[in-house]
Order: sequence, then structure tokens, then C-alpha cells
Amino acid sequence: MEHFYNTGAQADAGAGHPVLQWQSGQEQPQWERQRRALKAGIGSLSQDQPPMEELDGPTDQAPKAADPGLGYIFEHTRGKKCLVFTNSREECESVCQFLRQYCEIRHEPERFLIHHGNLSASYRQSAEEEMKDDDSLQSVCATATLELGIDIGRLERAFQIDAPFTVSGFLQRMGRTGRRGDPSEMWFVMREEHAEARAMLPEILPWYLIQGIALVQLYIEERFVEEPRMDRLPFSLLYHQTMSTLASCGEMTPAELATRVLTLSPFHRISQKDFRTLLLHLIEIDHIAKTENGGLIVGLTGERIVNSYKFFAVFQENVEYAVRAESEELGTICKPPPVGDKIAIAGRVWLVEEVDHKKHEVYCRRVKGHIPAYFGDCAGDIHTRILERMYKVMGEERSYPYLMKHAVARLGQARENFRNSGMLTKPLVHLGGNMWVLFPWLGSYAFLAMERFLKLKCGERLQLRGLSPTRPYYITFTMKVSEAEFYRIVLEEAAKEFDPLDLVYPGEVPVFEKYDEFVPEELVRKGFAHGVLDVEGMKKRVLSWKAVQDADDGRQGQEGARGLPGL
Repeated sequence: MEHFYNTGAQADAGAGHPVLQWQSGQEQPQWERQRRALKAGIGSLSQDQPPMEELDGPTDQAPKAADPGLGYIFEHTRGKKCLVFTNSREECESVCQFLRQYCEIRHEPERFLIHHGNLSASYRQSAEEEMKDDDSLQSVCATATLELGIDIGRLERAFQIDAPFTVSGFLQRMGRTGRRGDPSEMWFVMREEHAEARAMLPEILPWYLIQGIALVQLYIEERFVEEPRMDRLPFSLLYHQTMSTLASCGEMTPAELATRVLTLSPFHRISQKDFRTLLLHLIEIDHIAKTENGGLIVGLTGERIVNSYKFFAVFQENVEYAVRAESEELGTICKPPPVGDKIAIAGRVWLVEEVDHKKHEVYCRRVKGHIPAYFGDCAGDIHTRILERMYKVMGEERSYPYLMKHAVARLGQARENFRNSGMLTKPLVHLGGNMWVLFPWLGSYAFLAMERFLKLKCGERLQLRGLSPTRPYYITFTMKVSEAEFYRIVLEEAAKEFDPLDLVYPGEVPVFEKYDEFVPEELVRKGFAHGVLDVEGMKKRVLSWKAVQDADDGRQGQEGARGLPGL
């Protein structure tokens, strides 16, 4: 695992240890005064084991102006068959564009292909066929589409740019290598921009590097792999299964339909009352019709839905435009730009010459250059255990044998900031003036519940302003109360019994799933509050801060000095 700054000197050269600047007259928080009092430099906690040496030397040389992380990949893929995994289709396009440009600058044959879900079948199949050839020395830039299920033959190594979202994803990607008797080989490339001189504490921490270490350590130490969440209220899926059952079985009584559908395992938390609410709504909007005998059948409006070939997929779809260049189909994009703008797809840049909104088609021609791509939102869900292990990575005094020299140095710097800021013993850190940052160390769904809890349950009492989350790592905000009052207020509110629906904003209908638009608003809100937000996990974390409050009050001495309770 190696770390790279995208520009400038690397961490082991003394770079990347920013000193926060504060306006004159502005109060410096305690952690900043402590940090300035210490000698700047690389922390020593990660130095007790030498950095890992490269498994293989470079087989090529990247252009001088190359992005350091991508140049590293370029130099270690020539003469080998590799996969280069990214976490989004946009990043996949960008990486492939840069690597192909490096080939062109070096006057080398192109040796990078691309594979993701928005490419046309011909592009995806070309990449798959090339990877099946054991004699091929091409590399493929890919997303999760090549994690599993597709035969790619003998693969020498896989690269992962930044940390994946899950341990299971990490294992799937690493498992693509090491077949046919060879050991698995995964090279992590963690990239980061240099922080600005005036950057605040949370912005100078290498979150992807810490997350990558946490993923690896969770599996090494505990064989931890995320289990599927079975506690949701999947009303969108319930709509799909209800309509599918009526379409295939014909007329059914409400009782027969409930017996057929609600006994399926995904719906074990859905009550008869909620199912009745759904059926009445579907009758009202003509997706279901009631017969003279009291039975239920698919309504006229519903028939147009279930008879579409798109009905069978239960996942949300973006409105997509087919992209064509002469007779070649390149793939699909969302939100096509106006004529004359450029788009990125299939690892290349194209000039838009015509957009047919009626047929949902974009016609273009190939040009040179590099631009970002956009295929629609692609969020990742991170488990609370990963965030908890990230906290431990920052606070423990051990090294990891798979870290290379830049990563070792960058981890040392991060640990120094972690210790000096007080993050080891407190979740709330003062950034100066009325600005604070909260580190909940919670996964995506509990973190989302924390945001809403602070705004809706505590906001008025805390006099919160400008709450800004960087999910799921930290939340910055200003408040008019003291640190002690913050803990007292959030503990009092978390100790109260409240309906998770209280964390849904007034008038909000949080539509996420494909068929939520056909579900009654009250069920959409309930499904989000009770099935998406991890309110119990959030409340448990807040209540654990009682020990922090007691330590601040002097009632438990140095109880919190060893770390946060529950972490």
C-alpha cells in the first residue's frame, strides 16, 4: 500500500505536514497550541518497522509531468496483465484517459482498456475477451463490474486506487488475482491533494489511507466481512413483488396476495397494516384494479408499467442517452452537454455534434484532451466497524508490514495530528472561534442519523449554524454553547425516547429506490426512518460520550485518556 500526493513533494520528503493558520485576534484551540509547541516532522509511531520494499521494480518510465500515483501504476503494468480498480465510473474514465495519454507521450502502443457499466456491450466484451487471453499484456481500468462473475483468466496483479467502500469489495477485487497457483497480489494506490496552508484539522487527515488500512486489518485480525442488512423496510421492492405476483398469477384476493408476498424473507418487518396501505394506494392510482368479486388484478395504468422490459430490474435507473460516433456505439451517459461541449467515455474524449432528446442519442467525434466524466451519483455505504477500526489505526502504536515508504511517513504525520488534537479522547474538537468539528466514527447510516439528530433534536438548544458533513468522517459546524454544554445537551436528547420519523425533515419524501414514486409518501418516509437510518447505532454512540463528559467534569480522573469508550 503506497500513498501519493497528486503534486509536489511526497510525505517521506517532509511534505504534507501542514501548519494551520489562524487570523490574528482569533482564539487558537487548545490542540493547535499543543501542536505548535511540538517539533514539526514525521511522527515516530510508524517507524518501528521499515517500509515494505516493492515486490517488483518498474518496467517503464512515466512522463516527467505525470500524476505521481497514476505514473506509479503506469510504470508497474507494462509487460503484465493487470486490473486497475476505481470506485466510480467517472474516476475510471479519468484514469484510463491519463494512462493512454502517457502511452502516447512515450510513443508506446496503447496498453490500457476500460470496463464499466455505462459502456456499450462491444467495448465491455472486447475488454473481457482480451483478459481471457493468457498471453495478453493489456491492463483494464474497471469498476465493480469486474469484481466477480466474469472469467478473466490468469491475472498477475490488481491495483486499487483509493480505498474501496467495503471489506467484501476489497476481498472480491483481490480475489481476481492469484488464481492457478499464484499468490493474490493487490497494490493499493492512495492519492491525496496537498492541504492548503489555511486548511483545518479534518482536511489534513488522509482519510482514504486510514480507511484502506482499516479494511485490511479488519479482515486480517477478525476475518470481518459485512453482512447484508436484513432490517430494512423495502417498500419499493414490495411494490415490485406485488405487481409481479398479480401479473403472473392473475386475480387474487387481498389475503392470498398478502400470504404470497409478505412471507418472502425481505418483507419480514412489513406489517399487514402497511401492506393494506400500499394496496389501497395502488388501487387509487390504478396500478391495481378491484374486480366485482372483490379480487385484485393489475390495473390499466399498472399494465403499462409491468409490460415494459425495464420493469424487471429493481434498481434505480438514470435517464440515459446512447453515445454514438459514426457507426460505433460507445455507451451511455446521463445529462448530455450541449452541442460543442466535450464528453468523456470509453477512455477517450469526444466532441458533441448533435443531441437528439427525443431518441435519447448523442452523436460525437473523437478529439484529444482530458475532461471529467459524469454517469450519475455513485455513493458508497461504509460499515461502522470500518470507522471504528480507522479510529484505532490513528491511535495505536504499531506499524503495518504492507505499507511502503510514502504511506509510512504519511501515517506518522496523521497520527501526530491525531494525538495533538485530542481526537484520541474526545469526539468534539475546537477549531477556533465558534467553529467545531465532530468525529462520530460511525458508518454511513448511523452517520446520517447523527446529522439529522444534531439538526432536528439538538440544533435549537446548541444554536447550531452551518452544519456541514463530510460523510461518513466528520461534521463541522458553529455553535454558541460551550463544549461541556454540548455533551450535556446531546446526552439529554439521546436519552429520550423518540420516533425515528422525527429525523425526517418536515415535508421531506426521501425517494431513493426505483419504485418509491408509486409508494404512498407515508410509507416512503417510514421506510427511510425505520429501515435506512441507524438510529439505535447513533444513540448508542452518543450515550457512550457520558464518559467523556464525566472525565471533563473531573469525576473519573483520567478515564478517557486511553481512548473513547466503545472504540
